[in-house]
Amino acid sequence: MRTFDEQAIVSIAPNANAVSNGRKLSSGNNFVKRMKSADDSLYFGECKGSGKSNYNVSIDFEKEGEPVFRCSCPSRQFPCKHAIGLMFEMKDGKSFETAEIPQDILDKREKIEAREKKKAEKEIEKEQNPEKPKKTSAASKAAKTKKIKKQIEGLDLLKDVMGQITGSGVAACDDIAFDKKYDELAKQLGDYYLPGVQIIFKRFLKYLRTDKDLIELENTKQKDSEYYTEEFLFNLVVKELTKLRYIEKRARDYLNKKLESDDTNPDDNILYEALGGVWKLEELGETGLKKDNVSLVELSFISEFDDVKAEYIDKGYWIDLDTGDINYTANYCPLKAKKYIQRDDSFFGKKFIEKLYFYPANEGENRRIRYESSKDEDLDISDIKKIRSFAKKNISEFLKPAKNILKATLSDNAYGVLFEFAKIGTNGSDVVVEDKEGKQILLRSMTKDKTAMDAIFGLPSKDYLKNQVLFGLAHYDSMLKQICVEPRSIITENEILRLAY
Repeated sequence: MRTFDEQAIVSIAPNANAVSNGRKLSSGNNFVKRMKSADDSLYFGECKGSGKSNYNVSIDFEKEGEPVFRCSCPSRQFPCKHAIGLMFEMKDGKSFETAEIPQDILDKREKIEAREKKKAEKEIEKEQNPEKPKKTSAASKAAKTKKIKKQIEGLDLLKDVMGQITGSGVAACDDIAFDKKYDELAKQLGDYYLPGVQIIFKRFLKYLRTDKDLIELENTKQKDSEYYTEEFLFNLVVKELTKLRYIEKRARDYLNKKLESDDTNPDDNILYEALGGVWKLEELGETGLKKDNVSLVELSFISEFDDVKAEYIDKGYWIDLDTGDINYTANYCPLKAKKYIQRDDSFFGKKFIEKLYFYPANEGENRRIRYESSKDEDLDISDIKKIRSFAKKNISEFLKPAKNILKATLSDNAYGVLFEFAKIGTNGSDVVVEDKEGKQILLRSMTKDKTAMDAIFGLPSKDYLKNQVLFGLAHYDSMLKQICVEPRSIITENEILRLAY
């Protein structure tokens, strides 16, 4: 009989309320029928609901490692509380009567199989005919051309506004920050198909408008003024302004060349996404940004809230067990949709992925990765030893590439690094990591969240702080004017110790 453990249920559920409600359904004996197929591929049942009829809920395991949840309830959450309740029924080892698989489930399986077969045939055809051009209808091409011309108009408008701002001087913050015309521009950039530029501009205005009284209030609450000094905020303002100027200049040339070449399709230029372009997996595959049969291990997980975009960002940093490349997954959940979108969570095993897709990036950067399906496997000692073998031998090995990557204008100021260290300790009031050659680098949080930093000296053994491998995020600290590392995990010979997750 199949089962779920508590951690698996929590990771699958869209939010904590769904877990709580599902648990209540199970403990409250709301399931009037519990059944499973003879081949153990389907668990299903009936659960009491608010309506007259019971809800039919099922968990389909036909594709191993990728359970499919179905329910007849009207909930927009996925999986719904009834499916989560069924998982708790399985977790608690309750009895399930053996029964025939319902016909509607068999029909749905056939549709899925036919769809996957058709998709596989297309993939084979693409591989056999890699030079075959993608057919684009005249109407579609005309629409894309019109969009590009509209984007260029928006960049022209941005150029005029940037000229006004830089002409006035960023120091004239009050006049710039509260002029309503800039709010109007922020709205208009969306109309010009420039959502990426729109977010940068909104972030620029946000930093300008941070009230000095708020700075003092936050300093009092946090007892840590380094993130709220006027100098720090000014650095943020200049950084966003630099991004806007960079995109305004480079993107116009990029878009004009696309018009001249008569190619309106997405390409591997990072400006496509910077302007607000959204990639589809098939488009990434057609561009050649994919890899088959990949085994990944997560080294760190971070969940943040972006108040400018009003969305949660769940980011996991993963290492490729074949190459040692470190890339990241990013799951975006708008605040208004948090009840309906399943959030990501820390993952402590190993994932085998048949087709892994990569987003365009500058050379050497951690790339964003995506996949449609994966098979979860257990992590063993040999995997951990392999991870350690990919670590840089000293700080100097990663410092030079880190400088080149972090100084890029559109960099998100985070570069995952894996390296061996001799010891972690204090140097005055600073926390530093030292390699075997005696070179040191400062350990420092990237944000106000100091969970990882605080965890370092609360570890159960001092052995974790010497002769191990560290995974961290290299970043440029604008106040100290130097590269620092936020520690995320310590990899020993037999475990990956997360400092925050």
